[in-house]
Amino acid sequence: MRSGFNPEKIKEEKNVLKPHRVVVVFYIPEIESDYYREAGKVLDVCLDSLIKTINPETTNITLINNNSTPKVEAVVEKYRSHLDKYVFYNENKGKVFAVLNEVRGVFEPFVTITDSDMLFYSGWEKSVFEVFRQFPQAGVVSPIPLPYLTFHYNQNVFGFPSFSGQIQYGKFVDDEDIELYLKGTNLPNLINRKAKYNWKEKQFVLKKKNGFTAVIGAYHVVSTYRTDQFRNVYTFPELKFQNSYETNFIDCLANPNGFFRLSTMKTFAYHIGNNLDDVVEKHQFDDSLLISPDEIDKVVKKQHYSSWYILWNRFIGKLLIKHLWNK
Repeated sequence: MRSGFNPEKIKEEKNVLKPHRVVVVFYIPEIESDYYREAGKVLDVCLDSLIKTINPETTNITLINNNSTPKVEAVVEKYRSHLDKYVFYNENKGKVFAVLNEVRGVFEPFVTITDSDMLFYSGWEKSVFEVFRQFPQAGVVSPIPLPYLTFHYNQNVFGFPSFSGQIQYGKFVDDEDIELYLKGTNLPNLINRKAKYNWKEKQFVLKKKNGFTAVIGAYHVVSTYRTDQFRNVYTFPELKFQNSYETNFIDCLANPNGFFRLSTMKTFAYHIGNNLDDVVEKHQFDDSLLISPDEIDKVVKKQHYSSWYILWNRFIGKLLIKHLWNK
């Protein structure tokens, strides 16, 4: 039998909606083998760099532990006070399951999904949201220039915008930024693709009349999304792991929503991998580059297009990619 009055009912406390949430998923089953030996240190660097480079007034962090070994729990506890939410699964559900189960219920209008082996650079939030501000049709923005993924689920960019003169092809991204990405992924063969020029020599960019430029292409290893595209989507990831499984559940969402997939011109995050290197050791942070609430407020809300516009734009984009742009 209830006795007395619940004092919580009269406090009238309110929740605060911030504009941005970062979701980090990690799975470290053990730390004895060569592959996972430095995984705990990599997670430490990732969380440390993330916390140092976001503005807590605008951004919340969700950390998801996919049933990792208890031996890395000390890393989590080290940053526990900085986390808005900590999720622990009693079995490894896989990255896609863990991410979708979280982002489909996110209130924030923007959500960053990132692997746990990223080094975040100062100013990454400012740079990402400036791309959203300059290109309101952007639905996905990566803090790493990713020209090799220009055509990956990006038909919307190459539809009607092909006739506006905004799409340009040439040498825009510095070699240093491309080499930094190749160094982190340790996949040198990525530089080769079926084209007259490889993506290190020339890149596709979207350039406005005011001169602002963004690389065409984004990737699920770390990207910021307009949360709208995750609404009313209920596909279920049956597999716990499959290479590039995110493509079927995350990357594909931009097209039906009429969104562009873009990335920053300069490097604002580094893919560490499973071993710390000289890039991590030499990196320094700059507190003056934290984003301000006003900078996010300037971002235009999602542009609404009719389903017919989106369908025709995608169709035209698909044709132009095949017969014009991707030769």
